[in-house]
Amino acid sequence: MSLSKIKIRSVEENDIPILYDMLKEFREIPYACIHERPLPPYDDSKKYVSKFLYDNDNHELDKWYMVIDSENKVLGSVNLSKKNYISYQILIPFQGNGFGKKSVELLIEQNPRDRYFISVHNKNEISQNLSKKLGFTLKALILEKSQD
Repeated sequence: MSLSKIKIRSVEENDIPILYDMLKEFREIPYACIHERPLPPYDDSKKYVSKFLYDNDNHELDKWYMVIDSENKVLGSVNLSKKNYISYQILIPFQGNGFGKKSVELLIEQNPRDRYFISVHNKNEISQNLSKKLGFTLKALILEKSQD
């Protein structure tokens, strides 16, 4: 599959089930996420996406896209928060093919800002390397103390 045929399209209501399945997959990948919150119930996830779609002024995300190929097959998703944080997820079967890099490049191209941020788990070397390939540089460390 050619990277030149990869596109992003805005998230739609009918994407909610696939976004939830992607979230489940994402939670199973070690160090994919910087927080360790449990998987929310489907209805909570549906409300989150619906709020983005229908009450965006009160949502943390500014833009949210599905990453698709030339046949509209979903490869992942990418989003941009109102604070310019980029998040991306490429489905496991499609990882390692440059789709993550391409999707972030497309998001940046379509949403110009003065600066962008990506938060990556300190043990997620793949995402750290991808961020560096995209021109991001390390600016801070976030330390956590839990009350477990």
